[in-house]
Amino acid sequence: MECFAGDSERSDTQLLISPVRTFRVRVNMSENVSKLLIPPRVYLGPRSLEMVKHAASDLRARKAFVVTDREVKGAGLLEQLLGKLDQASIKYGVFDETEPEPTVKCIEDASAAMISFGKADVLMSLGGGSVMDTAKSANIVAMNGGSILDYEDGISAQRKVRKLLPQVAIPTTAGTGSEATVWAVFIDPERRFKTAVQDPGLIPEYVVLDPEMSVTMPPKVTAATGMDALTHAIEAYVCASPNPLTEAMAERAIKIVSENLRVAVKRGRDLDARMNMLLASYMAGVAFSNSSLGIVHTLAEAIGGYYRVPHGVTNSLMLPHVMEFNRSARVAKFARIAELMGQRRDMRGVQEQSLRAAQAARRLSKDIGMPQRLREVGVLVKDFPALLEIANKWANLSGNPREVTYEQLEKLYNRAY
Repeated sequence: MECFAGDSERSDTQLLISPVRTFRVRVNMSENVSKLLIPPRVYLGPRSLEMVKHAASDLRARKAFVVTDREVKGAGLLEQLLGKLDQASIKYGVFDETEPEPTVKCIEDASAAMISFGKADVLMSLGGGSVMDTAKSANIVAMNGGSILDYEDGISAQRKVRKLLPQVAIPTTAGTGSEATVWAVFIDPERRFKTAVQDPGLIPEYVVLDPEMSVTMPPKVTAATGMDALTHAIEAYVCASPNPLTEAMAERAIKIVSENLRVAVKRGRDLDARMNMLLASYMAGVAFSNSSLGIVHTLAEAIGGYYRVPHGVTNSLMLPHVMEFNRSARVAKFARIAELMGQRRDMRGVQEQSLRAAQAARRLSKDIGMPQRLREVGVLVKDFPALLEIANKWANLSGNPREVTYEQLEKLYNRAY
């Protein structure tokens, strides 16, 4: 993977590893081999937005379609991106009506706008996870036809993804890691269900991590997306199918979030904190996209789809409770998480240290003003059966490090309530 740092000058600095497809295959009936799939090129650092011109040049693009939302546009960030495209004499179309937590209808509208624009050479997304997921999903529909529901979950999908426009992802939040993943998440309101599509081609060819694109993010959004990144990193670290590369990235992401999220929330224009949070989000995205997640997401996604509560908020609410539940299956790893989150190891041993991981996550969420109880975001006890029925459909159950029953999932909701 090429990684370029700083302004508009290219650097030969290498980060992480070269991209290949991720899957697990059986070798000699006993040995598992893991491979890693990551974006081929990542530009990072202040003013790295300039690199969209180099990306367009590399792709020989003359027409770009840009997906964003009104908040990003209102903050003046879209104007900055379009200015770069003007400088490169690249024509563009824009869809700026992405919803928070995008729906099937939002994806239909984005893909229709993309088709109406005509044949583009490159798709660009400027925004948070909702924008990047909308762009990915619209890319599928515009280039392959049908409805996004035809491609749901990427495994038993009714249609296959056969072609996609190359993508340039420019995150303006630091949490979802969508710029680095094979996933696109959306809501089907008819089922009150948050679902997803997956395909290796959904990983963008170019990623721009420019902290100046995230300084206008409000404190509440900074807090929620930061807890999302932490959840991704922790679940990828302790999941049922990690590998040494995802473990290393997850460890680093946990440490970075723990050291920078409070600063990013309180001092939004601190470029060092913003840059570090973008890196943590990206690393956590790579980690979980190439391993798996667990029941934090199982439980949180059910709430998000049913009540339309932001994803980072639901993850933050469930994270400490699930950490306490999973601790017995990964004692050493939870002890390490506690250490990464600033809990210095003492003479009390690994068991005692592992108990402090959930405490550290809970303390961080309180410090940045996150809700602490499901009741605070409108969740009702009478809806638990419906939520559990939805949660039972999520594949993240199999990625959890500890087997879980329906009754245990219900107990976790009650603990969080």
